[in-house]
Amino acid sequence: MNVSKILFTADLHLNIDARSIDGRRILELFAEAVKRDNPDAVVVAGDLSTPSKASDHIALIRKAVGDRPLAVALGNHDFWTGNISGKDFHLLENTISAFWETPCRENGITLLDLENADWGETTIVGGYGHFDLGLAWPNLQLDGKPVTWEDYLAGKGWNDFRFIPGCAEFLEVNARAQADGIAERLDQAIDAKKRIMMALHTCPWPQLNGHPQSGSYRDLFTGYSGNSLVGKEIEKRSAYVEFLMCGHTHYRVKEQRLHGIPSLNVGADYGIFRAVIYDLETREIRWI
Repeated sequence: MNVSKILFTADLHLNIDARSIDGRRILELFAEAVKRDNPDAVVVAGDLSTPSKASDHIALIRKAVGDRPLAVALGNHDFWTGNISGKDFHLLENTISAFWETPCRENGITLLDLENADWGETTIVGGYGHFDLGLAWPNLQLDGKPVTWEDYLAGKGWNDFRFIPGCAEFLEVNARAQADGIAERLDQAIDAKKRIMMALHTCPWPQLNGHPQSGSYRDLFTGYSGNSLVGKEIEKRSAYVEFLMCGHTHYRVKEQRLHGIPSLNVGADYGIFRAVIYDLETREIRWI
């Protein structure tokens, strides 16, 4: 099965009732875009929902896409287990196996955090990425004081530390595991001599985070925007990657060539649907 036109999006945030935004409207916009642009396949790069709603929302995403090939990567919200009792979720892999693996398999969806989506001569490689604080603004000062590693690990202004168990304590473990998993799946695609497209939730390079420097505590968010370890693994293999997209930051970054790869941040946000169509025949990118 070969595909010639792929729709890439991210950050559907179907769990956004708490922000008084109706997730059903995002699904409508998503389904309308799929129907109108009629891609051969669809990729959603993270922040689908939350673990407690995984089964319901995976089924709704499948319904919106129809019977087209569909691949998803997870995002930070998709690991917000919070106070859910049971298995220890400080390792991200435990959340994947407990909440996401089964509904994706039952709905015929490739979960990029576990495997590549092989669509004929093309392979989609991706995953969440997490963050390692490696994309933080260098030498950042706030209120006249240098921002320290400890300031970032306190999770100032960032909800993940409250909702992902052990987020700070196991930050380096999870960030390294994410980079290793993405590197392994990239190598599988390279060995198979595939055309490789990458769909990540978090940013591999600072040029894709899109955060304007404001002089406020919002500048801390750059530290949580991506995983520099993932970026380094991609750089080693950049000659094999045809296209890369990410999301997460809610800031759109239009396509630019980074490490030789046409790359972008789709910039979808709460209640705002954004996507791109990648044409494999012409290698053109069209925003929708």
